[in-house]
Amino acid sequence: MEYGFAVLGVAFLVTVAAVKVIRPLAVSVGLVDKPGGRKQHDGAIPLIGGLAMFVGLFLSSYIMLEQPTFVRVFMLGGAMIVFMGAMDDRYDISARFRLVAQLLIAALFVYGLKLGVASFGNLLGLGEIRLGWLGYPFALVAIIAVINAVNMLDGIDGLVGGLGLTSFMGLALLYFGASELNTAWLCFALVGALMGFLVFNLWGKPSHKRFKKVFMGDAGSMFVGLALAVLLLYGASEQTAAFKPVTALWFVLLPLTDMITLMYRRVKRGKSPLSPDRTHIHHILMRAGFNSRQTLYIMLFVQLVLVCMGMMFNYLPGAEAISFSCCLVFVLAYQLLMKRSWRFIRWNKRRFAQ
Repeated sequence: MEYGFAVLGVAFLVTVAAVKVIRPLAVSVGLVDKPGGRKQHDGAIPLIGGLAMFVGLFLSSYIMLEQPTFVRVFMLGGAMIVFMGAMDDRYDISARFRLVAQLLIAALFVYGLKLGVASFGNLLGLGEIRLGWLGYPFALVAIIAVINAVNMLDGIDGLVGGLGLTSFMGLALLYFGASELNTAWLCFALVGALMGFLVFNLWGKPSHKRFKKVFMGDAGSMFVGLALAVLLLYGASEQTAAFKPVTALWFVLLPLTDMITLMYRRVKRGKSPLSPDRTHIHHILMRAGFNSRQTLYIMLFVQLVLVCMGMMFNYLPGAEAISFSCCLVFVLAYQLLMKRSWRFIRWNKRRFAQ
């Protein structure tokens, strides 16, 4: 475990250094996020978090990790999605192009590494549910869904970074417990890279001399989503079996539930499921009277609880059906909250006013 924290420290330091180096270059080429419309921040903020995190991850992993095929393909796919995300941050590429690029990158993992979903496990208490040849297209859809769910959740400072940090730390412990040490160290490197970014994202100021604020950008949020999806599929696969398939669902339950709920509500109102709006759960919490930092803490607490519950059920013998049932309870509770969100907003505002 000590080696994992050493990997974390190196990734953190390299990411901090990368932010310092890349920031002036980003400003010179216009890779910045300017306020206006739904964007309410102050000043033009460089969108370099994803680039810096990938540099920190790549260099720390190259120096301190073994380089099996999985790690090399992981870095190749990560580089591809960070490049595509950076292009989107700079030039605002079309949703169709992004989807095609995500499909190609997902196919690199699914067919290049044979990373399909062979089984759901005993979700219903009636025996193992096996997918056969459908496991590969399902894995493709799962990777793309997680990438976009995490990307869509990137609405306040620290949210995707904190969500990723919580998830990768939990994955590191699961992989470590399964003696998949090199993959555990990779998760530690991701934690360190995210911590290096969060220093600037949460505590940086646009006018600060040393710690100027930066954003993750689409490059960062899509990279976090890809890394999370791939590591969950790899750990739940039969070739690794680091944890049960249903355990993976707990790690992405919050962003996936938020995305599916919003897309359904948008379609029901006659809008495109990809149209932007301010109806994510963090927007509702802020309209209810919580500030952005309080909202962040609430969201990260929920994610921490979900990750811990997934890890707890993972080690309980014969608890797959119970674990899946609890996931469904969370989804149902989320739907009820969203359906009655205006009641919650009014109630909470009255509570703050007292």
